[in-house]
Amino acid sequence: MAFRYREIADDLRGRIEVGQLAAGARLPSEAALARQYKTSTPTIRNALDVLQLEGLVDKRHGDGNFVRRACRRLDYMSGEGATEPSEPLSVELWIRVRVAEIQASGEVASLLRTPKGSRLTQCLYLHMEEDAPHSMARIYVPWSVAQLRVPKVTRSPWGDDVRQLLAKAGVVVVSVVSRVVARPPNQEEKQRLRLDPRTSVLAVERVSTDAEGRVVELALLSLPSDRAGAVFAHTMVDRIGAAR
Repeated sequence: MAFRYREIADDLRGRIEVGQLAAGARLPSEAALARQYKTSTPTIRNALDVLQLEGLVDKRHGDGNFVRRACRRLDYMSGEGATEPSEPLSVELWIRVRVAEIQASGEVASLLRTPKGSRLTQCLYLHMEEDAPHSMARIYVPWSVAQLRVPKVTRSPWGDDVRQLLAKAGVVVVSVVSRVVARPPNQEEKQRLRLDPRTSVLAVERVSTDAEGRVVELALLSLPSDRAGAVFAHTMVDRIGAAR
């Protein structure tokens, strides 16, 4: 015998798929759904949990449950010959940029190999799809490397414009090392990206260095697994042919 909460989840899923419950619509309260389905609120909560895990319902604390708009999946491209983003952004996709001067501390200072208290430019990129957050990136550049004037309007969700500004300032990046970890979202990611705690995040730590081994840029990217991916492209060289 099927569990009651699964039957309710199936019914709500069907109503979402046919458009009876439109994208962005607020669902009735848990108490109202319990009356509608003649069951308990814990059963309704379990049904909504199923739909949240499937990415069909977005739970906003204090506001209720909403039918989630289908997010377009975008891939972060890294490696030789890669472009950012992997496809042109449409009108519905846009980036909010916040630029601030901060002092290096903690893990950021360690990854930049710079003394604590050093001045940094921090750029926070919040990638939006209509009114829904898609991904997040924090880019750090030490003032000792360059003092950049980063525009607040951009078409790159991953900080590609910062790399272009570094190049214009005469900073040549010769090495980029990216470390990717799948983990639960931290508190900031849960809030800014409106993530369910059970949605995993691909955390990309990108460290760029120059010919002297100096770290010239640090990027910390947060890619929710239900709406973003990571692709690493490399050009293979025929070493045997080159040796000839």
